[in-house]
Parts: sequence; C-alpha cells; structure tokens
Amino acid sequence: MNLINLYHKGKRHVLIQHALFWLISIVLFTVTLIYTRGDFNFYSITFQMSVSILITVVIIAISVYINLLWLIPSFFNKRKFLLFFTLELANILLFILLNYYITYFLEGGSHPNFLTEFIAEFILILLFLVVSTLLEVMRDSITLQDVELQMKEVEKQKIEAELRALKAQVNPHFFFNTLNSLYSLSLDKSDKAPEMILKLSDLMRYIIYESKDDLVPMGKQLEFLQSYVYLERLRADENMRVSFDIKGSNFDLKVAPLLFIAFIENAFKHGSKDIKNDPYIQIVFNLENADRVVFMIENKVDPYAEKKSSGGFGFSNVKKRLELLYPGHHELKITETASKYHVELTIIAV
Repeated sequence: MNLINLYHKGKRHVLIQHALFWLISIVLFTVTLIYTRGDFNFYSITFQMSVSILITVVIIAISVYINLLWLIPSFFNKRKFLLFFTLELANILLFILLNYYITYFLEGGSHPNFLTEFIAEFILILLFLVVSTLLEVMRDSITLQDVELQMKEVEKQKIEAELRALKAQVNPHFFFNTLNSLYSLSLDKSDKAPEMILKLSDLMRYIIYESKDDLVPMGKQLEFLQSYVYLERLRADENMRVSFDIKGSNFDLKVAPLLFIAFIENAFKHGSKDIKNDPYIQIVFNLENADRVVFMIENKVDPYAEKKSSGGFGFSNVKKRLELLYPGHHELKITETASKYHVELTIIAV
C-alpha cells in the first residue's frame, strides 16, 4: 500500500512540475510578445491574439514532448548523438512551419516576412528544447544518484548485519576456550587459579562491553591479548618459550576488535601439544606506522604429527570479517612448513 501511495504521489509531483513549467512559459511568452511589439499591453491583447499564443504554446509543447518522450530516451541516452541532432533539427523545422502557417492564417496574413519569423521562432523553439533537455538530464542524474545511494545503503546494511553475526559467533567460541583453560587449572588445583579467575574476569569484561564497538584502540586490544596469553601460559608446557613483543607506541590507532585472537588461540592449540624439542610461540605487534598494524605470530609444530587443518572456525571467521571490514586494505600471509607455522597480518586503518 505504501509503495502504491508513493507511486501516485510521485506522479502528482511530475504533473504539478509540468503544469507550472507551461504556466510560466505562457506568461513569459506573452510578456515577450508584448515587449517586442512596441506599445502593446495586457489590456490590448485580443481574442485572436490569445488563440495565436495558445496555439504556439501547444505546438511548442508537442515539440518538447517529442524531445522528452522519444528523442532523448531513444537516441540521446543511447549515445546516438548524430541521429539525435538530425531528428532534433527536423523537430525544430516542423514546429516553425506549423506555427508560421497556422498563426499566419489566424492573423489574416499580417505576419512579417518569412526569414524574420523563421529566425525568431528558431531561437524560441531551440531555447525550449535546450532547457527541457537540460532539465531532463538533471532529473535523470539526480534519480540515478538516489538509486546509487539507496543501493549503497542496502549494501552497507547487509555488510553490517553480516559483521554483527560474525562477531556474535566469536563470543561463545572464545568463552568455551577460556573456560576450558580455567577447568584445566582447577583440576590441577593450581595456586594460580585465583589470579586466573581475575584475568578471566578482565577478558570477559572486554568481550562483553568493549568489543561491541566497531573500532577499539590498539592499547586496549593489546591488554586483552596479553591477559589471554598469560592465561594460556599457565596451562602450557613449562618448557614452552612465549614472547610477546610490541614495536612502536601508536596505541591510539583504532581497528576492529577480535581479529588477532584466533591466530593466538591456534598457536597455543597446535604449538604446545606433544612437541618435545624446544617449543615456542613468538608474537610481534608493529605499531610504528601511523596508519597500520603489522601482526606476526609464529609457533613450532611437530614435524612428525599428522597434519590437520589449522584455524578451523576461528580462521574462517576472521577472514570473512577482514574481507568485509578492510577490502583492499589488509594482507594476510600464512606460511606452513614441516617445523613451523607463521602468520603475518597487515591492517591499514581506513
């Protein structure tokens, strides 16, 4: 029902615009005629002259609508310019001949010579056609811009909805993993359990409150990631070497939250199990540039272990979010060899 109302409302607006255009045209045409004919005024306009003016306006309208309804959509919009201008010239000549001979008979053969009338009427109809063409092109351009804006808005809403869905998937996945860590320590009756609960509380607070924002400063994100690494180290093999280095101090740089955690989860999951010889995880954040974050993580893998797909749900989620949030403004490189797994992610803040 709303669409039908909008359609009829749009048609009414078009009709009103056309009616105003022709009303103004009649007034201007009459004023011009009186001005060019010397001492004429509105009170000296005869019935015969009124009919002549009305017929001229009707013939102009026919030429204008031939231009708007046929010539512009069929030739101008399809870039058939030579044919358009040829037919436009024929349209002008048709108007001049019709108007000259009809008004000539109405005024009893009192027209000036044909050449003078031809030039005047050529200028008149050319003015109407040029103005009507420009108005039509402007209207089409505005309509096209409106359509493009609506399409962009629809696409934006679609992307935002997909991002919300992806972010909603991160939370239960993350909670499941961290609660597993707490469960492992409680089984071991570790003295570090209270500290872990406190750290876990900080992590939960970040996930529930701060990560809801579209962009989060790197300073807060690093605090969250360092707390997570601390928790994972508590239940990792004591022989595992874990380094967390930060280069630069651009902590105010804002990027989307929860983009790095999946890679760190993956490193602890696959890098600390059943590795006898010098297991390690190396994490580096480079914040030296003003507009980008360079994240690198590397972990040792067991060269004799059965190869399994790394990352799983977490990686696919991050990849989708990167494509939606930073199209053309990120680079993800993953290198896997027999002895190590290396990830490098560059995000250019936009």
